[in-house]
Amino acid sequence: MKAWTDRTREEAHLLNPPFCCITITCACAGFTELSGKPLPFALAFMVLPIVLHKHTRESLPRTTRTSVPAWLQEHAEVRIGFHKRLMALKPHTIEGIRYGFVFDWMAMGDSGQIRCVVTSIQIKRAIRSLDGDAQECVSRSRLLGKWFGASTSTETLMALWGIRP
Repeated sequence: MKAWTDRTREEAHLLNPPFCCITITCACAGFTELSGKPLPFALAFMVLPIVLHKHTRESLPRTTRTSVPAWLQEHAEVRIGFHKRLMALKPHTIEGIRYGFVFDWMAMGDSGQIRCVVTSIQIKRAIRSLDGDAQECVSRSRLLGKWFGASTSTETLMALWGIRP
C-alpha cells in the first residue's frame, strides 16, 4: 500500500478508508439482513470492484429476485477485468476493513466472517451524508450484500465471477 504522501489526490479522495469502510459495511448489513449470517471475509473483497466500477454498478439488478448466475449470463462483460480490479482494490479493501474494526463499524466473527456492528440508523445517516456517485456506490453495495446473501455459497459466487479463494 502506498503511503498517503505518495497517493494521487484522486486516489486519496476516492479510495479513502472511511468511504471503503462504509461501502463494505453496507454490503455486510445487506448480506446479514437477507441471510441472517455475517458476511464471509472473501466476499468483502468483491464489493469495491463491483460497486466502484460504474458500468457494473449501473447494470446491477434493482432487486435480489434476479439470480446471480442469470444476471452474469446476460452481463458477461462485467467479468472482463474483474480479477484485475479486485487485485488493484485489495489494499483499499483491507484498509477499509481495518478502519471498520478500529472504529467499531465491523467486527470479526468467530468463524472469520465480518459482522456489522453499527445500527441501520447509523448506516442511513452515513449514506445521507454522501452525494452523487459516492452515495450511489454505497447504496448499491447494500443491495449487492443482499444479493450475495440470497446466493448459495461463497465458493459458487466467486467461481461465477471468475475468481477463487
